[in-house]
Amino acid sequence: MATVVRGGCPHDCPDSCAWEVTVEDGRAVKLAGSASNPYTHGGLCAKVNNYLDRVYSPDRVLHPLRRVGPKGEGRFEQVSWEVALAEIASRLRSVIAEHGGEAVLPYDFAGNMGVIQWHSMSRRFFARLGASRLLRGICGSTANAGVMATIGTTTGILPEDIVHSRFIVLWGTNTVVTNLHLWPLVRRARDQGAKVVVVDPVRTRTAEAADWHIQPLPGTDSALALGMMHVIVAKGLQDAA
Repeated sequence: MATVVRGGCPHDCPDSCAWEVTVEDGRAVKLAGSASNPYTHGGLCAKVNNYLDRVYSPDRVLHPLRRVGPKGEGRFEQVSWEVALAEIASRLRSVIAEHGGEAVLPYDFAGNMGVIQWHSMSRRFFARLGASRLLRGICGSTANAGVMATIGTTTGILPEDIVHSRFIVLWGTNTVVTNLHLWPLVRRARDQGAKVVVVDPVRTRTAEAADWHIQPLPGTDSALALGMMHVIVAKGLQDAA
C-alpha cells in the first residue's frame, strides 16, 4: 500500500522546497514538490527532480573506499567502516602528536542544511581535537554582513512580497536557472509594471529576460555598487529612519 510522506529539501538553497514522497513497501517510488505549498507550487529543481534515481543508483557509494593507486587514477578498494575509522583516527592522532591540534584544519560549509549534518557534531568534534578554528565564510557570510549593516537584521522580505515591487535588481544571480520558484514571482511583478534589471558580466537566461542588462567587466561590480551608494546618499534617496 502506498503512503505519502511529507518533508522538506535539505539542500543549501533559498527555496527550502516542500516535498511529497510516495513510498511503497518501504521504497520511495515518487518524489514531487508539494502542490499545496504556495512557494514550491508543485515543482522541484532539475537537481532534485531526479533525486530518487541517485538514491537507488547502482553507482551510489554505500561503503568506505580507500585509494590504492596514485591520485587521479580512480582506483579504490572497499574497506569496512571499522578499518576506515581506525585509519582516519590513527592519522589524526599522529598529526596531532607531532604538530599539535592546530595542524588539523576543518574546511567545509553548508551543502546540506540539516542541523545534525551541518554544524552540530562536526564543530564539537574538531573543537575537542583542538583543531584550528576559522570563520566558515565560504558562501553567505558576506551577503549576511551587508544585509545586517543595511537593515539591521539578516531577515529579508518574504519571497511572495516581491510581487509588490516596482523595481527589481537581480545582481549576480541567474534566477531563471538557480531559483526557479522566485522567478514566477518576479514575472508577476513585471506583469504589474515592475522593471527588472540584471547586473551580471555574463549574458545569462535571466539577463536576456530582463528589461535592462547591465554588463560590467568581471571584478568591477564593486565600483558600480559604491557609485550607486554615492548617488543614493548624495541625493538623499535613502530612508534614513
